[in-house]
Amino acid sequence: MAAYRAGVPAGAAESLPTGIELIAFEAPGCRYCPVFRRDVAPSYAGSLAGKTAPLRFVDINDRTMESLKLASPVTVVPTLVLVRDGVEIGRIAGHVGRESMHHILATMLPRP
Repeated sequence: MAAYRAGVPAGAAESLPTGIELIAFEAPGCRYCPVFRRDVAPSYAGSLAGKTAPLRFVDINDRTMESLKLASPVTVVPTLVLVRDGVEIGRIAGHVGRESMHHILATMLPRP
């Protein structure tokens, strides 16, 4: 599965500036990955957090992600990893639901 950034046309993701982003790691056969895409991703894209840290979906097996500096390997999907310039600054492992995810991310994102 290719990388996809919510709300960004195909091919435009490469032109986005580096900075803070939220990477959603998923895998083929994951039961909760489609639930996250359906129930959480749309509300995130329109939120202040979504504008601060755009969401990108990545297959856990995507070798291009090896360049990220993660604190530890991703072993559960979906896992949300907040990164700044490719370096992990926060993580939510597993599907925690929309409200919990927004609350947890609010504590991880830098204040304006």
